[in-house]
Amino acid sequence: MKKLFSHITKKEIQGFLKFFMTGLFGALVNFLSQIPLKTLFLNFGMNSDAAFAWSVFWAYMFSTAVSFIPAKIWAFSAKSTGNTRREWLKFFIIATLALGVQEIVSILVRNQVANVYFTEYSEFIRDKGSHLAGMACSFVANFLGHRFFTFRSTGIYDKIRPQQS
Repeated sequence: MKKLFSHITKKEIQGFLKFFMTGLFGALVNFLSQIPLKTLFLNFGMNSDAAFAWSVFWAYMFSTAVSFIPAKIWAFSAKSTGNTRREWLKFFIIATLALGVQEIVSILVRNQVANVYFTEYSEFIRDKGSHLAGMACSFVANFLGHRFFTFRSTGIYDKIRPQQS
């Protein structure tokens, strides 16, 4: 096991921990905002399944909006790159992919696991457990995407940007 982790540097561990703390802030916003959002959608007349799906979607969108600046400045130390627009676009692309992961996992876990095997628990507990499963998978997708794409120069932008003559 020690050999497996011997190539990971202290700086990489610190970077992951900073991303984790930034992600924890976003996850808190995501987790807590989903509750009143579901209630709001139920009050609009949506059924429970639709209200759950839309509340997970919008909770994720809120957390993405409040997570960009802390991720850029603190987690990835990219505050003075001069590429904020480009990084925001890449952040949005990765966040959209991770949103898909969260939405699919949350709904699948809710419908195929929680509502089948945990019927003795309240709908609230089943919803929040399913939401947490989706958030965990989304966290991994976000970390990998942002680590290797968003706050790194990939050269893609320079290839697709119109050349100035």
